[in-house]
Amino acid sequence: MNFIFDMDGTLSFKGRPISRRIQDCLMELEQLGHFIGFASARPFRDMLPILDERFHQHLLIGANGAMAYYEGKPLYFNSIPTSLALEIIEILNDYQADYLIDDTLNYAVQTKQEHPLLMNIAQSSLAQQVELDQINSFVKIVVLSCSHFKELSERISELDVTIHYHSAEGILDITYKNVNKMTGMQQTGLQLSPFICMGNDMNDLPLFQQAQYSVLIGEYEPLRRIASHQIPVDDRVEYQIIDKLQELGRMFVSQSSPVKIG
Repeated sequence: MNFIFDMDGTLSFKGRPISRRIQDCLMELEQLGHFIGFASARPFRDMLPILDERFHQHLLIGANGAMAYYEGKPLYFNSIPTSLALEIIEILNDYQADYLIDDTLNYAVQTKQEHPLLMNIAQSSLAQQVELDQINSFVKIVVLSCSHFKELSERISELDVTIHYHSAEGILDITYKNVNKMTGMQQTGLQLSPFICMGNDMNDLPLFQQAQYSVLIGEYEPLRRIASHQIPVDDRVEYQIIDKLQELGRMFVSQSSPVKIG
């Protein structure tokens, strides 16, 4: 079976690396013949620091489907067209918003205050902060804060973009139209259906709608309505995740690793 995992708020909590116990459990699933992949709001560079090197060659779908790597090599980038990105940035500046621009690896920041999300970038040695005019590919735009958040969101949603609101961090992720984790998974060229997914927030909804079995971590209501199973976030969350994964590993007949199609 194919297992696709969100990271923050699902396997990783408070920005910390995924625990050794959970990663050992994932390796046990793989040893049984299951396929392990990750789909995160984090870009590729920020996924690596919270994973053991054992998983750095695995399928890593980053930036909510706007990029993917497999066996350490990029599979695709779904960037926002430059003219559209510049239009979005002009709107953000009009609203005096704080924001982050993700290139394929590097990034640019427009903010005068510290933000927890920027700590994730600091963990990576792959990227460097550059000026806005040095961004070559506008993979994702993240709105960190804005005094008129709702109004800004409504204005940007009128453009050819996909918007994900991350409730835990209170930020907006902006990618190009029709870009999400599910379309990203389909774009990899790997045969990943059927699949089991685990997630916690709005950006996981497209996966939950297509999964053969889904596990919600936490209380996000739109996912709770369709999840196959729910795990509360409490002092036993790690152990419950491991117990559930071990159960699913036994329940579903293992399949060989995906092969390229097309």
